[in-house]
Amino acid sequence: MCYLSYAGTEHPTGGQYGLALDPVATVNFVFIPPVNLQQQQAKDIVQHSSILTTIKQLSQTRYIFAPSLEIIFGSVKGPDYNSTQQQIQIPYHYITQLLQHIRDTGIYPTQQQRYQATADALLVTLLHQIGHAFILDRAIPVLGNSESTVDNFVTILLLNDVDRGDEIAINSGRFFSIHELNNSTLSTNHFIQQHGLTPQRYQHVLCLVYGSNPNRYQRLFDSFPLAQRQQQQRQCQTIFSTTHKGWLYYLDN
Repeated sequence: MCYLSYAGTEHPTGGQYGLALDPVATVNFVFIPPVNLQQQQAKDIVQHSSILTTIKQLSQTRYIFAPSLEIIFGSVKGPDYNSTQQQIQIPYHYITQLLQHIRDTGIYPTQQQRYQATADALLVTLLHQIGHAFILDRAIPVLGNSESTVDNFVTILLLNDVDRGDEIAINSGRFFSIHELNNSTLSTNHFIQQHGLTPQRYQHVLCLVYGSNPNRYQRLFDSFPLAQRQQQQRQCQTIFSTTHKGWLYYLDN
């Protein structure tokens, strides 16, 4: 295995000098060496994106794990969270499947745009698995559907802490909705079968985005029937406020 660690280095402190400790990342990254060009391409997409920096920064301030959480790129199985080993496993072929799915949508005309969309979708996947790990680590009570609870975790982080996070949240339906994935190479992936977004869950993600800033996202529900659009606009600010406050209680402590 080739280890690429972002765990950080602790700095010694001495009372009279008043030195402060830098935040220490609590997620480490491991890259298994690629064995072919497709795997190398998948690895390059990760390393040339902002994913590692984003996950690292959030692990210093939002989801703090002790012991550290390890993310393995190039595993055989996954995406998956192994609670026994405190590991998230991401196969290279999953990243390749994401890229192919994004190509198949025909929405992204350039290779750079397709790579960015693939990185965005992978970031959502990682945050989703980190959400499951964080809930277990903090023994956070889950009332109702656990996947919807993790959707809330991911969306609040995207809106609060991630550059272009609102765009990524809105596009998550394009990446992971059950409807969109019907004819995709991703449709047989175990992660997608377990975690793919149902229409109801995706509408809830959009509701959180809208509720975070109704003026900015006032056109978000334009494609919805009038009665449904009005209902969403009435309810979503309250839903966002309650969800935001609830998750910040755990993410700020």
